[in-house]
Amino acid sequence: MAGAGLDRFVTSNYRTIYYLTGNLVAAESPAAFALESDGKSLLVTSSKEEAVADKVMPVETYSIDRAVDHAWHDAEALFFDALPGAARVGVERNGTGVLFAQAGSVDATDLILRLRKRKEADEVAEIRESLRLIVAAYDAARAAIRPGITELDVFNAMQAAVVQAAGTFVHLNGDFAVGERGIRGGGMPTRRVIELGDLYPLDLFPAPHLYFGDTCRTFVAGEPSELQLRAQKVVCEAIGLGESLIHPGVVAREVYGEIKRFLDTHEFTEKSFWHHAGHGIGHHGHEAPRIIPGSNDVFEVGDVITLEPGIYTKAIGGGIRIEDNYLVTETGLENLFEYPKTL
Repeated sequence: MAGAGLDRFVTSNYRTIYYLTGNLVAAESPAAFALESDGKSLLVTSSKEEAVADKVMPVETYSIDRAVDHAWHDAEALFFDALPGAARVGVERNGTGVLFAQAGSVDATDLILRLRKRKEADEVAEIRESLRLIVAAYDAARAAIRPGITELDVFNAMQAAVVQAAGTFVHLNGDFAVGERGIRGGGMPTRRVIELGDLYPLDLFPAPHLYFGDTCRTFVAGEPSELQLRAQKVVCEAIGLGESLIHPGVVAREVYGEIKRFLDTHEFTEKSFWHHAGHGIGHHGHEAPRIIPGSNDVFEVGDVITLEPGIYTKAIGGGIRIEDNYLVTETGLENLFEYPKTL
């Protein structure tokens, strides 16, 4: 704020409010936060959870004494009535409703994105919790996958395992497309029946308390073919290549280029690697640094990233994608996710 000449920072982005105060509200529920240049803070929130702020003002979203139809308007009135005047206000416009976008304010979104790129120890711990749930999901998937059952059957087994591991409900986000459905993407599970030899890439990213792990393992229905095993080996080699290249100061697009060139040198891959080679994770599923050809992002200490090369052809029965998560350290990468990469 001092560097940007701001007297006040304002946001109603529920993710940023959780990041700065620890107060978690539902995405559609009203909340607003202000931080002054002297360090004092104000939070208007509909959540009764603990909050780190100098002044916390509750706003109602439910009452038996009155109908609450305009909770966001109520929050806005509480918020601005409690604030003194300020000369230069920065608003996080990304995710902040128009009610809070003050006239004459400047966009402070990049300030928050810059802060969030480097993950603190408690954020890494939240990501590890997501990864713990993913392990439970993969164990359930490996036990369930067989010819004759559906994508929905596998999903239901994984979702149940995640709920048991978490001790509460956590939605299992991910891509659940089996066989050739997985060649150009993923998507939600369907009644598509698994056939012998189908590849099943399961890209999972549950987010308990808003923090994402994001990994992929590929399974096969039945015994893998020689070509599938060869493809799995090449994908693992591509991961190893990426791991060897990433250090603080390296430009992300250069890593993408090396991984893409390596995969394309193998004729049987049919140059089918079509997506990003990885990305930052944390408070969102995709954050900087983005490992794509159009990225100017640079790897820095404290980044938490994915690497996820893949091969997608009809000849191998769908797609093979393998994805791990890493913390960028001063000496390279610390792998946060240990799970067998076998088909």
